[in-house]
Amino acid sequence: MATKQDVRSQRSWARIAGLMYWLVLAVDLSGMQLRSPATSKSLMLAGSVFTIPLSLGLYYALRPVQSILASTALGFRLAEAALGILSTLAGFAGVQARLSPMGLGGKLLELAHWDNRTAFGAFVFTIGSTVFFYLFVKSTYIPATLAWLGMGASMLAFSACLMHLLRPAFPAMTMYAWLPMLLGETSTGLWLIVKSLKIANRYE
Repeated sequence: MATKQDVRSQRSWARIAGLMYWLVLAVDLSGMQLRSPATSKSLMLAGSVFTIPLSLGLYYALRPVQSILASTALGFRLAEAALGILSTLAGFAGVQARLSPMGLGGKLLELAHWDNRTAFGAFVFTIGSTVFFYLFVKSTYIPATLAWLGMGASMLAFSACLMHLLRPAFPAMTMYAWLPMLLGETSTGLWLIVKSLKIANRYE
């Protein structure tokens, strides 16, 4: 049974995750809208970096529900962050110039190009997101409507990304596939910031 301190820690991590949901979305959407390539890439890079505390917040908030699944989801979200950082850095001319002459650097650039072409990072994201929202469903820490919306949206985006990997002509990053994800993350993020987690007040 969780102690009072454990519950406080869970709720704090949940609020961090909620804040990071909004911060990641804000910088990513801003980066997509800006005309300046350098500023746009910098914001997209920041979004990938902020995914790390988001992932840790979700992990520590949901670990008591099922530690193995929480660890699996964390692994996928951290892999998504790493791919995002690599792909964004590879878009800077200075980074390309430094990495191209190196054997390992060339391989990293090839990986970044493949990731951008296949939206593999987005595919990895949908897996981690689906597992985390499944844990929200299982835990009843947040309203069932929010948890099921997030899980359903994650599965829809997963299906679009998987189809794109199997059939590259299929558009993965469409509004129809990702708008539910936007609604799911913003609503869940707001709930976590304001209400945090609903955990029974039973302590050792």
